[in-house]
Amino acid sequence: MRTSSSSRRLTTAATAVIAATLGALALAAAPAATAAGPATAARHDFNGNGTPDLVQIDRAGKVFRYDLAYTPSTGEVTAKAPVDASSVWTQSSRIEATGNLGGTAVGDAVGVGYDGFLKLYKGKGDGTFAAPMRVSGGWHTYNHLIGGADVTGDGKPDLLGVTNIGGSLYLHTGTGKDTAPFLAARRNVGATGWGVYHAFALGDFAGTKAGDIVAIDHQGILWLHQGKGDGTFANRTKVGAGWKVYDDIVSVGDADRDGRDDLVAVGAGGGAFYKGTSVWKAPFAPARPFALNTIADPFRNLFV
Repeated sequence: MRTSSSSRRLTTAATAVIAATLGALALAAAPAATAAGPATAARHDFNGNGTPDLVQIDRAGKVFRYDLAYTPSTGEVTAKAPVDASSVWTQSSRIEATGNLGGTAVGDAVGVGYDGFLKLYKGKGDGTFAAPMRVSGGWHTYNHLIGGADVTGDGKPDLLGVTNIGGSLYLHTGTGKDTAPFLAARRNVGATGWGVYHAFALGDFAGTKAGDIVAIDHQGILWLHQGKGDGTFANRTKVGAGWKVYDDIVSVGDADRDGRDDLVAVGAGGGAFYKGTSVWKAPFAPARPFALNTIADPFRNLFV
């Protein structure tokens, strides 16, 4: 498994798996399920075939993409064989899939370079990514980046960061412009305490339109922070226990095409697929096995 769950670093001695997904999670009573339309699928789909993808980085930093497939008769979600997705990404850490930050009609990814600059990896729409663009400096202050949803209600994906010192949560508001994807000024939306978590996912797991955070603490408790739609989050609600067996959780978008975002969790014992319910008190159905035939070590350094 991964060597450092807090930093999600990519080195030549580590494998990373990216959940190339986007979603919006929330805390409310479950609405009726709706069919997933093209806009929903596009958030999570890097090659335009209407299904979510995962992206893996091998030990040498080579990027591979996996299509996810859903079998209605069994309820199983599986990953197809990997295909090349990009050139080497060894010079970035804390990589996070963000959704469409601007400039194209598909989702993108970001990472932090060794110099502390944020790098933008734009999706090309064919399952591959463009060469990185330097965005802005100072991002080495974060242990975690959390992305994949709109938390401010303006229709643009935002990015959150948890600081190394103090465990504060900061919001970087999305602009919709690839040349400057986030506002220059960050906003403190969680004074302290976010350092108690070792894994995060952002998406629409509980039924409202505001992006929410689910996170695993060091005792293995799964918590839900409801997004209020203004960039801030409600106090946490316990929604699960026994998650200590997982090193990371991944918002995979609507993998089973029922209009609700789902979750993949991974650990030393393997992976699990959690179907989203849109019920805030129990946002996920019981776990189902999830297998990924990786090109190197499986399930190391997952991120959304």
